[in-house]
Amino acid sequence: MLLLNRKVNESITTWNRGQRDKPLVIRVTEVSPAGTVTLGFEGDAHDVCRTEIYHNYGEGDMNGTTQQ
Repeated sequence: MLLLNRKVNESITTWNRGQRDKPLVIRVTEVSPAGTVTLGFEGDAHDVCRTEIYHNYGEGDMNGTTQQ
């Protein structure tokens, strides 16, 4: 696991080996006084979802709901 310190508007960029032309940019967009961080994800070749949704990925919509 890579741990980084980032400030507002700072970002990291990641990509799959051999696909540097399809990056995923993760940017700190806001840090609240309480310490809550808002992150922005930008990358056309990537699906992004919260971990608690990831465990049910494919069972429903990307918004966290599951199909009945």
